[in-house]
Amino acid sequence: MGAKKLFFAVKRVLLMQLLAIALIGGFTLAFFGWLAARSALLGGLIAFLPNVYFAAKFGFSDKTRTAKDIVRSFYIGESIKIIITAGLFILIFQLPNILFLPLFAGFVSVLMVFWCALLMRDIER
Repeated sequence: MGAKKLFFAVKRVLLMQLLAIALIGGFTLAFFGWLAARSALLGGLIAFLPNVYFAAKFGFSDKTRTAKDIVRSFYIGESIKIIITAGLFILIFQLPNILFLPLFAGFVSVLMVFWCALLMRDIER
């Protein structure tokens, strides 16, 4: 997979995740009110922001790096992504009036976009 195609796929997944954040936020606002929508939006952002970091750091291929360097940097990037996610959860839990069910629903909804994108990759070929 070339660098341009990889970047397009990464950008497409990030845009689909933003769409999922907007949809889950709109749905919860319409049916459950502002507090639930705020929690769902924050949950979506908790999943989205670490993905933006990872995409910015690793969304492009570098032909000068060895496979060992790529794997090492991937594991470091995933570790940092997990730390960012945990840090965002800790920060969000400090806010008043956070509803946990909508927060986790927003988080899981955005993660599912990535999982579905991986499954749909083979269908497009």
